[in-house]
Amino acid sequence: MKDEDMTLHEENGSKASGGAPEVADTIESGADISGSNSIDQSLLDSIPVQVSVQLGTAKIKLSELMGLNKGSVVPLSSAAGEPLQIYVNNTLIAKGEIVLVGEHYGVKLTQIVPKAERFN
Repeated sequence: MKDEDMTLHEENGSKASGGAPEVADTIESGADISGSNSIDQSLLDSIPVQVSVQLGTAKIKLSELMGLNKGSVVPLSSAAGEPLQIYVNNTLIAKGEIVLVGEHYGVKLTQIVPKAERFN
């Protein structure tokens, strides 16, 4: 971001966010924020999120990592048949199982993590 753009954001009381819309930008653009708990759906639809699926984890020493070659096997913490964990922006939101869609892998959601458990 250019220094001029950063200065403009700082003068408006918001920090630069690398292109993501700021709440202050939404307010300045004249969006309706009058106590009606509704949010413009098109604004929500334009926010990018990162979705990742975790099969399992492994904790290994750096020397072991450096010794990995093609064909090496790293044992994971989860057992065969356990559900995969689905994260959105590093927050666990669901569990599921792997499926084949044509020639691509996909994930079938089998459980949505309750809101109370998402941030624990």
